[in-house]
Amino acid sequence: MTRESNKERVRFLDISRSSLAEARTQIYIGIDINYINKNIGVQWINETIELSKMLTALKEKIKADS
Repeated sequence: MTRESNKERVRFLDISRSSLAEARTQIYIGIDINYINKNIGVQWINETIELSKMLTALKEKIKADS
């Protein structure tokens, strides 16, 4: 990350998590309208959940080190 301060890094990670949540919503919609294969969509949703957990852990680590 090229953010200057830990506060900026944490904000960046919050925005990243929000973007993942938005992507997850779009995947759900794609599945509902049969635009995305359900098996693939569920895999993508699980990946976004895992990435969100990773971002949360990184955020907590940065906050703890501050």
